[in-house]
Amino acid sequence: MSHQSHTTHESASQSAARHSTEGPTRRRTLAGVGLLAGTSVAVSACGADGDSSSDKSDIDPNHPVDIAAASDVPEGGAIKVSSDGMTAVVTQPTQGEYKAFSSSCTHQGCSVNVRDESITCPCHSSTFSIQDGSVQGGPAPKPLPEYKVTVDGGRIRLS
Repeated sequence: MSHQSHTTHESASQSAARHSTEGPTRRRTLAGVGLLAGTSVAVSACGADGDSSSDKSDIDPNHPVDIAAASDVPEGGAIKVSSDGMTAVVTQPTQGEYKAFSSSCTHQGCSVNVRDESITCPCHSSTFSIQDGSVQGGPAPKPLPEYKVTVDGGRIRLS
């Protein structure tokens, strides 16, 4: 009997070897496709370089966006505001000087926040200057895009 068991064992081994050399099974093929699809999604999510962020072309120069009252922006600070479907970070680096930047981080497009006297991204901790939107730290590859600012009647408008 032990001879039969030994023969059966050899047949199972031979069968396994035969199946592994026959090529991919449906299960292996589907697993491989799933792995490739998952890798593609992961690479595209981590590989974004901020092209999703807003830029100056988002605003029609013939229709400036009234974004905030100048008195709402602290000197040496910034506020994040939304108006007419647009969100921007408006800063006042020095008294009477106003600037506005895209609220989308140039790393992966996350919405930035204002914290203390800096602009920060909650997703990967990039920081930007309120002076000029330049990158101060983190993975962001470029400064925040800047909007053209005008102040008229105490109101800040972006164009």
